[in-house]
Amino acid sequence: MLFIIGIEIGKDANIEKFKGVWKEGIVLSLGTIVGSFIAGLVLYLALNLDPKLCLSVAIGMGWYSFTGPFLAKNIGYFAGALGFTSNFFREVLTLFLYPKFKDKKAAISIGGATTMDTTLPIISSFSNPQTSLIAFVHGFIISIAVPLLLMLVTSI
Repeated sequence: MLFIIGIEIGKDANIEKFKGVWKEGIVLSLGTIVGSFIAGLVLYLALNLDPKLCLSVAIGMGWYSFTGPFLAKNIGYFAGALGFTSNFFREVLTLFLYPKFKDKKAAISIGGATTMDTTLPIISSFSNPQTSLIAFVHGFIISIAVPLLLMLVTSI
């Protein structure tokens, strides 16, 4: 499926048209990271749980296959299970909610790291090739950021 999406994006590969894709992807990624940190802080304040737990689960940004095992090893099994489950639901919610948003570019943020792989087909189906490319860049940046941010948060 990703190969077919790549061909579809490549067919419409006008360099001038996609010049701002990296800029938009970076700005959107920064918004996703800040929003995830804020969500972690809000959960900490609302649920009165360990701040490290809340922040690390939120900063997983949809990458459940990394976040769950990483947190299980570094914080404990409960953190691992919570990190896996909440980030898995983030991916599932993206599959169901993305088509309902009017602003398709801003809605990319709900997918987090999954926007470059598992949720890219749904994003491509309900948007245009430029938005799909922004989603790919966003997912790429978030996928690089998640391990770094998780190491930072869990080491505090």
